[in-house]
Amino acid sequence: MFELNDLLLAFDFSPSSKRALAYGADLLQRTDARLHLMHVQEVPQGPFQREPRSPVPTYKLEEEFEERCQDALSAHSLDADDDRLTFNAERADAVAPALVRYAESKDVGMIAMGTHGRRGVERAFYGSVAEETLRTAPTPVFTVQSPDDEEAAASIERIVAPVDFSNPSRGALQQAGRLATIYEAPLKLVHVVETPDTPSVYGPESPTVTSQKTKEKAETALEDWGSDLAGGDLTVSYVVHRGEPAPSILRSAPHETDLIVMATRGLRGVRRAMLGSVTEEVLREANGPVLAARNFPTSD
Repeated sequence: MFELNDLLLAFDFSPSSKRALAYGADLLQRTDARLHLMHVQEVPQGPFQREPRSPVPTYKLEEEFEERCQDALSAHSLDADDDRLTFNAERADAVAPALVRYAESKDVGMIAMGTHGRRGVERAFYGSVAEETLRTAPTPVFTVQSPDDEEAAASIERIVAPVDFSNPSRGALQQAGRLATIYEAPLKLVHVVETPDTPSVYGPESPTVTSQKTKEKAETALEDWGSDLAGGDLTVSYVVHRGEPAPSILRSAPHETDLIVMATRGLRGVRRAMLGSVTEEVLREANGPVLAARNFPTSD
């Protein structure tokens, strides 16, 4: 299971990145984590691109970045002089690779970012900086959209963990349990039994009967998976839906205070691209934050 010793926050002063900072500041109060704030000035490279005549030195970029961060930090009772904070600013031809390189060099436990930054508010999630980071990052990525109410507190009151009984989802579930303890929040396990498309010649009751039996088996298996987490001060609940995975997951986490913790691949995604349609839709449509990874390591 990954450690939350270091959190890398991609910060471009957009509303969604300020929202991500609010969650990062809250996590700082709950753990001994260190927060790395990083700003990447995108400078496209190519034969038709020109370098600035007098580029600002990197150290100057970092000084300016740290100074600009002060107002945003003070809103969360943080100060740039806090020894738990690190500031890094650099130029790069693309944001996501720069974030991933930094995360690898500092061995951070999580990357946090807004899903709509300066690169394009109107872009779909797929193909965005956040999607590219999640696809290539060695660590889980925490994403959050711009809030409807910028004054709303960035609180997490429930953890929702989709489970498809694959090894990646087991790792995600273990991390969800740990976060539920950190946030003192209830944990909700969700499994979706997909409704099969069957020819009408099978009869009107066949799919219903089959899916009901599958649902009952899934409920038993889900409780078995959650049995190691239940107990103590942690409250665990179980829900099995029938239908399409992404909409069912989103219905299970309707509030901005719901954190979804999920793996980007599972039983359906082993042979597919790393980010499938289910993960993409959840990340794009979730009202609250999402913590996702290609693979959450499982504890022994």
